[in-house]
Amino acid sequence: MVNGAELAELFSVNVATVRRDLKYLAEHHGVQVTYGGASLVSENGQPVQGEQNLREKEATDLEAKRLIAQKAAALVRDGESIALNAGSTVRLILDYLPTTLTSLTVVTLGLNIAMAAAALPYVHLFVPGGHYRQSSQALVGPTAERALGEIHVDRAFLGASAIDMNAGWTHPAYAEAATNQLLMKIARKRYLACDSRKFDRVAFARVCGLAEFDAFIVDNGFPPHYAEWARANDVEVI
Repeated sequence: MVNGAELAELFSVNVATVRRDLKYLAEHHGVQVTYGGASLVSENGQPVQGEQNLREKEATDLEAKRLIAQKAAALVRDGESIALNAGSTVRLILDYLPTTLTSLTVVTLGLNIAMAAAALPYVHLFVPGGHYRQSSQALVGPTAERALGEIHVDRAFLGASAIDMNAGWTHPAYAEAATNQLLMKIARKRYLACDSRKFDRVAFARVCGLAEFDAFIVDNGFPPHYAEWARANDVEVI
């Protein structure tokens, strides 16, 4: 679900313009217009994955998320720079970082992640700024995009709420797609950190194709058909 008022603010147009454009998308591109916004319709006619509040995410599938976070944290080396987008899984990576670290640069779009990273004495924290989305605690918009476009990191650990073999990585909020795309672009190594419940789901806005990742960091329920796809496409499964 994408909100009409949020789209108007993002693109600096009035709500009437957004409504007109959504009507066009509904008539020509399979978008379902709802009160206050719109959502994409999947091939079987059902609305695609909507957005879940961060607080709800933090209480869901904790065991799987902790396993993924431990695997991700084990990859981090002293002196590196890492990027974390926004969400509950990548936030947990900070809890399992190697105790031998003396210096680590952390770039994050998530306010909850920034607060946790700021408490670690060896972390050099970079927060790009921008518009704050309360539901996800993510920073988005032109200010964030400009800042991200000027840096590079060693590794990006990217949480996702919807992964599909054909649609790729999609996000419920259009406003977060561009910043996530930039995190992919600025990273030397790109990791999808995603629990098995998020696979075979499609959301509103496309971020990237799955082949753009260097590795999937997954839990014990990782779907076998995605494991087969990863082998065929030279994507490591961790």
